[in-house]
Amino acid sequence: MKYKKINDATVQCIITAEDMLEYGLTLSDIFERNEKGEGFLRDIIERAHDEVGYMITGGNIAMQITPLQNDGLVVTFTNESPAVFRDILQHLKEVLQGVNAELNKAEYDGRQSAQGAEADAFDERRRMFVFASLHQAMQYTASVPSGVSVKSSLYKADDVYYLVMEKGRISYKMFNKISAQAVEFGNLIAVSDERMLYLQEHGECLIADRAVSRLRRIYTA
Repeated sequence: MKYKKINDATVQCIITAEDMLEYGLTLSDIFERNEKGEGFLRDIIERAHDEVGYMITGGNIAMQITPLQNDGLVVTFTNESPAVFRDILQHLKEVLQGVNAELNKAEYDGRQSAQGAEADAFDERRRMFVFASLHQAMQYTASVPSGVSVKSSLYKADDVYYLVMEKGRISYKMFNKISAQAVEFGNLIAVSDERMLYLQEHGECLIADRAVSRLRRIYTA
């Protein structure tokens, strides 16, 4: 594992496929937040003190988990307020452009250009969140103000739920606000054209449009 201190409150940890194998973990363990996955994430935070001098203040810690193409992960955690979420999103974009290329160069030397092309496809106007259960996805949508209309779709793949939201006509301020709320119930993952294509081909589309408002109505009925 490789740690990088973003600031006093925020740390990034790069976890390779070999690290996952060493711990006996799968991506499902992480995203479903089972006992093994939760223990691993707690260990990452605790080790950050020895690795980069990260101080745990006792406040709430927000965490974003981004899968890498080589079955590894980038875990970014912070005890900052949701107001800094936009900066973390920007940093995750840089992670995809830099870390993915670096790791894939070591493992697949002949695929550098393809990896760079995918990183460039990252779209800040579209965000994807993964939820361990449909109930968590519905809890989140209930937290979105009823007056906010956002283009959204819901997929199920590998026993987890993916909510894809597009900015549309709402302001970035509101888009960032409702994105920050989602982190309380699920995890942000980077979305690219290739990832969307994979989800459409291998996942089940449960709600093709207006997923947020439709789930919100069901949950609050």
